[in-house]
Amino acid sequence: MNQILSQDEVDALLKGLDTGEVEAEDEPVEPQEDLEVYDWAAQGRNLKADMPILGLMNGRLATKLHTALSGILRKRVEVEAGPLEAIKFEEFQRSLPIPTSLHLFKMEPLRGTGMLVIESRLVFNLIEAFFGGASMGNTKVEGRDFTPIERRIIEKVVHMVLQGMEEAWREVFPIHPQFIRSESNPLGVNVVPPAELLVSVKFELELNNTGGNIILCIPQSSLEPIRDKLAGGYHQEDQDQDEGWVHLFGERLKEAEVELSVDLGKTRIPLGHYLNMQVGDILVLDNHFESRLTARVEGLPKLEGYVGRFKNRRVFRVEGEIVS
Repeated sequence: MNQILSQDEVDALLKGLDTGEVEAEDEPVEPQEDLEVYDWAAQGRNLKADMPILGLMNGRLATKLHTALSGILRKRVEVEAGPLEAIKFEEFQRSLPIPTSLHLFKMEPLRGTGMLVIESRLVFNLIEAFFGGASMGNTKVEGRDFTPIERRIIEKVVHMVLQGMEEAWREVFPIHPQFIRSESNPLGVNVVPPAELLVSVKFELELNNTGGNIILCIPQSSLEPIRDKLAGGYHQEDQDQDEGWVHLFGERLKEAEVELSVDLGKTRIPLGHYLNMQVGDILVLDNHFESRLTARVEGLPKLEGYVGRFKNRRVFRVEGEIVS
């Protein structure tokens, strides 16, 4: 059959389409079953399952912060790393108060800029713990700039986190975190596009029944080059390295200094007695001088024994262990 139309037939067909005398048939669209909707946000939510090694390194960082802060404050500071979360940068910006304690850093050789947030209440609680004050856990601290002393404490904590990151990442992928600058207004920070996904982890710190949080955020694009390593893509050789790291960490941990104190006793006295107390006054304690005393390690009861004197020095003889 001849499919070629003459010029008159073409003109008649076009005229019919214009006047509606000829109806155009819709071209059938074949269903494309091989297409599926790609949810970028869902990709971010899967990060915590896709990068278990990153969670392990965050746990190592929490341990290092616990050791460093407990040593400086001479008080037990509990640090726990939360789960990995994915959040868009613009949502992260809006979630922070103004002013805030936001710090930017590089992670060479990885590209991109990491972000570190130290909650205001944590700064105040660390200062109170350092100077031996009472807890400020219920005090409102937002809405004002930090004082020079507070900024100094913040600098120390930022340095601890970056140094701890370098040590915690060393066995998987060595990085060299470098501090860039600090910001008080998160809305003025434009280091990544607003829709960029951040991998976020919250470190919860507790001391004296109060504390605060440290939030660490890394752009997802910065982690893409090493995604296989963070997903656990290394096996026996890396497992041996990890066991070596655990052994080395255990040996180094034994060198850490802890505070040991002995409870001689306690008593209760009227406030007036305390106000009139003078040098030479004698207080009667609740312990008998021949009773076993309790020795505390970092504030926790661990040993029992007796106090005495040996070569003109006061000593404590261990008689047993307190099992908690």
